[in-house]
Formats: sequence, C-alpha cells, structure tokens
Amino acid sequence: MKLPPGMSAPKLHGEIETPRPQYAPGGKVFLTGWCVAAGLAAAPAIRLVTAAGTLPLSSRLTRTDVPELLPDEPAAAGSGFTVEGSLPAGLHLARLEAELPGAGWLPFKAFTLAVERTPFLASLDEPIREGILSDRVKVGGWALDPAQPVRKLSLRYGHREIPCEIGRPRSDVAALFPTVAHAATAGFASEDFLVAGHGPVRVRAELADGRIAVCPTNVTFSIATDENHGPDLDLTAPRVALDRPACPAPGPVARPPVERRLNVLFILPGSFAANSALHVAALANELAAAGHDCAVAVTHDLATLAHHEQPAFRGLLHAAATDHRFADGRGPDCIHAWTSRENVRRLTETVRRRHGARVLVHLEDNERQLLALTLGRDWPELAQLPEAELDRIVPADLTHPRHGRAFLASADGITVITERLREFVPVGRPCHTLWPAADPRSFFPRPRPDAFRRILDPVAGTTVLFYHGNVHAANMAEVRELYAAVLALNRTGHPVTLIRTGLDAVDFLGALAADVAPHVLSLGQILHHRHLAPLLALADIFVQPGSANAFNDYRFPSKLPEFFALGRPVVLPRTNLGTLVRHGVDAYVLERADAAGIAEAVRALRGDPALAERLGRGAAAFAARHFNWRRSAEALAKFYLSLAIS
Repeated sequence: MKLPPGMSAPKLHGEIETPRPQYAPGGKVFLTGWCVAAGLAAAPAIRLVTAAGTLPLSSRLTRTDVPELLPDEPAAAGSGFTVEGSLPAGLHLARLEAELPGAGWLPFKAFTLAVERTPFLASLDEPIREGILSDRVKVGGWALDPAQPVRKLSLRYGHREIPCEIGRPRSDVAALFPTVAHAATAGFASEDFLVAGHGPVRVRAELADGRIAVCPTNVTFSIATDENHGPDLDLTAPRVALDRPACPAPGPVARPPVERRLNVLFILPGSFAANSALHVAALANELAAAGHDCAVAVTHDLATLAHHEQPAFRGLLHAAATDHRFADGRGPDCIHAWTSRENVRRLTETVRRRHGARVLVHLEDNERQLLALTLGRDWPELAQLPEAELDRIVPADLTHPRHGRAFLASADGITVITERLREFVPVGRPCHTLWPAADPRSFFPRPRPDAFRRILDPVAGTTVLFYHGNVHAANMAEVRELYAAVLALNRTGHPVTLIRTGLDAVDFLGALAADVAPHVLSLGQILHHRHLAPLLALADIFVQPGSANAFNDYRFPSKLPEFFALGRPVVLPRTNLGTLVRHGVDAYVLERADAAGIAEAVRALRGDPALAERLGRGAAAFAARHFNWRRSAEALAKFYLSLAIS
C-alpha cells in the first residue's frame, strides 16, 4: 500500500470509544476505537504514544457502525482496534497515531491518560486464609506492592495493631509475580501472639518510598481475652457511633463573572498537614470555583494533600514550583507567600525573578515573638546581632529579622489575619485583612451525640470541653492553664472531661500530668480535618485559653471559627477575636483565660443553662456573619487585581 508520487497524506478520521476520562486502573491500559485514512483500502496501523512509553496495536475489530458513518471509505468495516498494555503510574499526555505510507506516524487523537499504581496486595494464610480466628496464636501471610518493597508492616483489627516481621521467603508469591524482584521475600509473620480484640483484619504497610498502603483480608480476629483483658470485657458488642447529621443544604451560589482569570501560586512554609494549609486550601478551592487557576507549594510530604477533601488546586513541592506552568502554559500572575519565613522567602524571590509575578506576603503571627521564643533570646538582642550570625541561627521555617523586613518592603501587597499585624506592614504597602473561616460542609451547628456521651461521661452531669491544636513553646503556658482548670473543677465537685487532639512539641504539664490524666481523653493528631467536627460535637463548651500578650494580640487561632460554627458557648480571652465579640451575646469573654478564669466561666455556664443556650445561638450567628471562605476569596481576588497585575 503506497501513495502515488506527489500525493499528500490522506486525512485521518477516528475516535476513542473507551469511557472518558481515560483511566488505567492498576497500571493496565485498555483502549478501543476506530481509525480510517481517507481513500485507503486498508485501515492503518495504530499505536499509543506517551513520554513514559509506547503501546502498539493489540487487535483489529470489525465495525458495523463506521461504514454507516463513512459509506465511501473502503476500510471502514475493518477500522476497529484495541490497544492494551502497561504504563508507569502517573498522569500522561497521550496521543493515538496512525502509520501512513510515505508520511510515517501521524496523530489523530490527543488526550490525558491517568494511570493508577498497581495495587498493594496482601493475604493472611497462616493458620487460616479466611474466616474467624479466635485462638491466641502467631499469624503470617504475604504482602506485595509491585513498585516498592515493604519497609514496615502491621496488622490492624478492631482497636488493635500488631507489628510484624517482614522479608520472609515466599517462592509462591515470586511465581505469581515473576517480574517483581522483591516478591520472593514478600512474606511476613506477627512478632507476637494475638491480643484481645475483635474485627476484620487489614494489612497496613509503609513502603520504601514513604507511601502508606492498606489492604483488607478475608480473615476476622475475635480474641476474647489476654493477660490484660478479662472475659467480662465484651469486644464484640455493637459499637456506638457518633451522630452524622446532614449538612444544611447551601443556597444557590451566584458568583459574579471573573474580571480576569488569574494564575495564583501559594507558597507554604510546611506541609499540607499544617493549620496554615487549611486556610490556603480553602481559599484556593474558592478561587478555583470562581474561575482562577491555583497551585500550592509545600516544603515536604506532598502526600499530605490527601488530608484535604477534593482539592481543586494543584499541589507541588517547593522544588517543582520554580518551573510550574499553569493550564494556559504561563507561570503565575500572583505569588502569595504564606508568611515571611525563610523557606518561603527564598522560593518566592526565585519564582518572581523567573516569571515577573506580583508578590503578596501573608502575616498570621508576630514573627519576632515566635523567633525569640524558639531561640530563647529577647527580640532586642536578636535585632542587634550581625547578619552573618542571624543567617547561622535562624531556622528555615522562621522569619529572619533582616531578610524578612526587606521581603515585606519589596512585596506588592500584604495580607494580615488581624488588624494588629498592620504594625509590621511597611509604610505605603497596600494591605488587606483576611480572616479565616470554617468549612461549612463539616462545621455547622450539630446536635450533641447523647448516646455516645452516656458512654463517655464517667458520672452524670459531666461537662465536656474540647481543645484541638498542637502545643509548642509559644502557647505551652496557656494550654497548661486549661489543664489546670480541668483539674481544679474536678477537685471542687464539678466533673469535667477535656477531649484533646493535636501533638505536643514540648513537655508543658510537668508535675501536673499525673493528676490531670484521669480527666483528659487524648486522641492525638487527627489527619483529616473534616473528621474533627463530629468529635467537636461531643463538647458542651469550647475554651480558647490565653491572655493579651505579644503572642496572642497578633494572632487569630484557626480553631475559633470552627468553635463558633458548631453553635456551642465559646470561652476566650480579651485579645485578638475576643476584643471584637460581645460578652454575654456572642461569647463568654474573660480578661484572662487562665485556670481561675476558665473554671469560673465553666461554673457560670453549667449553672445557667439559659445563658449557655443563648451563647450557643450567638456563636453560630456570629460565625454566619463573619466566617465565610467564599466571601473571603472574592475579596482576596479583588485585592490581587487592584495590584495592577500585568
């Protein structure tokens, strides 16, 4: 089949029938379609081309529909095809090409192909492969991720986790996966005998590249007793779940037309697990919904993007942000540096030099105070140190006294989380106040789950407080006051339980730890922020401890919008938001939210149910008026455009 001399390549007609978007589960590609070269007697050869590899034509298919569509084409009936094969995991730009005589391979369809990783597989087979195991024995099986060896492995069932030894030989697994070198050592065995617990077994693995993989099995462990649990504990009893009230249906969202579509790059000083990332993700999602294109760069742990529900923005590592191109092929119009910290400043200046973008810097803390507290030195002393000494001692995730000041002076605009932070804005720089909010899909007035509370409360009439957030050098003293208040209330006949989530970077309790421990339920870090809301609903009162000082006056605790949105009484000090809410109407405002003040407020609210109910309604009303991510994003977009973005 050759073209006559001087004749140009015939026109290609073709289509893909595989449902879109094109998706390859487990790394396996399968495409069907048809292709005809106008005027040629035979259908051309087909191939799928990506940067990660090329897949040839797999088979020909007879088509009855194409002859009806193209009745004058002699090759229409034999134009069907399939392409099958494997490609590396990732998002690939792909094209289907047809081979034409004298013209070589020519494309006729371009599309995006999403290739899923080959799934993590695991199975228990010692002593059983399926069913219920009730004996206290050691167990074994195999676990395999075709792309990465397993670095650490455990078995989870009910509330239990059993560590396992890995690297055991399994010739049978190697035979099943002959192309995977580490399949021969995919075996594992529990390090010890099973302990009391009940539930279906899941295999959890940490892979060599840091990913976490989980696979269910066909086995349930139902171990009634062990040396620490007697037969009176019924581990098979039905679980009492937290209530799941329906989110109030939102009204129709009328968005004004976008004045100009912007490419916005946010740069964070940490990962997507940080509180700052909650604010940035919410704003980026709303900006994207309005028609803008957003990307968010983090320093590490890109996998923490999975902690956010349905992100509408692109997540990047700092290392990839310099060369990032948005959907229109351009770089950023606007870089929003989330704080003036060194790792953010350095990347921002690099990206600005390359793309000429406008730069905004967001301030959410008194950076001077944070640096002084972290280094254990007074700010006046730090301010006098030579620049070389500061370069040596200032960590990358804090603000350099001199570089940070110059960074703010060079910014095209500044955003601040509180009005007080305007003190650090250079004269003449445009400034916009940007309050945080709460995700309305999760944080809304929820009823108290009383069935769960009846189990949680040690005695009738228990008051539950809730505090979520990490403890560090800057807030350790005030969080200790909250714990001291809990202990004092319990000692004076007012039973109180504190539910606590978050991590502790410092030992803030000291000698108080043992005495207060029976009254605190510590749940650790909650990775998915939306899971906090059902837990928050357990509380009767929310407390933000602290007092007016160089740390609190300049911040806006990100938990406060969520406290208010849940519709519970909020106790807080007269600093930051506490200077704006009305005592007795929106919240219970203390001059100092220390141990004595917190205990006084809790007694007052428990002794006056009408006041507690009124403050709960007032908190929800205040949240509805002031905490809204969509309104915040709309105002932010206008601020971006006001900076004369070229």
